[in-house]
Amino acid sequence: MTIAGKLSLGGSVALSLATAGLAFMVMGSKTRFSQQLRAVESGLQGGKYPALGIQYTSSFLDNEAEPAATVSKAGENWGTTSEELKSTKTSLEKTKSDLTDAQAKNQELSLKAEKLDKDLSTTKNDLESTNSKLKVTQEQLQTYTDELKGKKPSDLFTEIGDLSEKVKVAESENKILVSSKEKMEAELKKLREAEELRRPGGTKSISLSGKIVAVNPTWNFVILDLGKNDQLVEGLSMVIYRGEKMIGKAKVVTVDATTSVADLLPGTPAQAIEVGDQIIY
Repeated sequence: MTIAGKLSLGGSVALSLATAGLAFMVMGSKTRFSQQLRAVESGLQGGKYPALGIQYTSSFLDNEAEPAATVSKAGENWGTTSEELKSTKTSLEKTKSDLTDAQAKNQELSLKAEKLDKDLSTTKNDLESTNSKLKVTQEQLQTYTDELKGKKPSDLFTEIGDLSEKVKVAESENKILVSSKEKMEAELKKLREAEELRRPGGTKSISLSGKIVAVNPTWNFVILDLGKNDQLVEGLSMVIYRGEKMIGKAKVVTVDATTSVADLLPGTPAQAIEVGDQIIY
C-alpha cells in the first residue's frame, strides 16, 4: 500500500470516529431535550400552567410541530391577556377616580341635605311662632270687634277726635298744674328755710356771703348787697370779715329785694367797718 493510500485510509477512520462521536453527542442532547419536552408536556397536560389559557392534549412524539404551535398560541393568548390586563387596570383606575368623585359629591350632597334640614327646622319654628302670633292677633281683633259692638267707622273717628281734643286739654291743664306745683314748692321751700332761720337754735340750711356797700357810724348800722332774692330774712345774725380776720358781727333788721340793713352788734364799732368788708352767714 502506498503512502497516499495509507493517508486516505487514516483520514477515513478519523472521519468515521468523529462522525460517531458527534452522533453520540447529538443523541445525548436529543435525549435530554426529549426528557425536558416530555416534562413540559406532562405539566401542560396536567393543567400545571392554567395562566396560559390553553388545554394541551397532544404529544410531540405524534406531532413534532404541536409543542411549538402550542407555545406560540400561548404567547398570543398571553399578549391578549396582557392587553386586557392593561385595559382592566385603566378601567379600574377610572372607576377608582369616578368613585372618589362620587364620594366627594355624596359628601357635598350630605352637607347640603343637612343644611336644608336645619333650614327646614328653622322655617318650621318660625312658622309656628308666626301662627302663635297670628292667633294672638286674631284674639285681640275679636276683642276689639266685640268692644265695637257694631259701631260705624265714622262714629269711631268722631269719638277718637273728641278724645284727642280732651287729651290735648288735659295735657295743657296738666302743664299748668305742674308749673303751679313747682312754684308752690319753691315758695314753700323758701318759707320753710325762713322759718328755720327765725327759729331760735334752728339748723342752718343756707349759706350766704355778701359785701358791705355802706356804713352809718352815727346810727351804727351797715347796708348789705344781699336781699330777699338771696333768701336773706330779718333777724339773721351774720359775721363780718376782712380777709381771713373776723372784725365784728351784725343783725339783719330790714330786708328788701336786693339789699338789706343790719345793725352792728355790741362790741363792733362802726369805725372799724369799711365798705367792701365781707359779711357771711
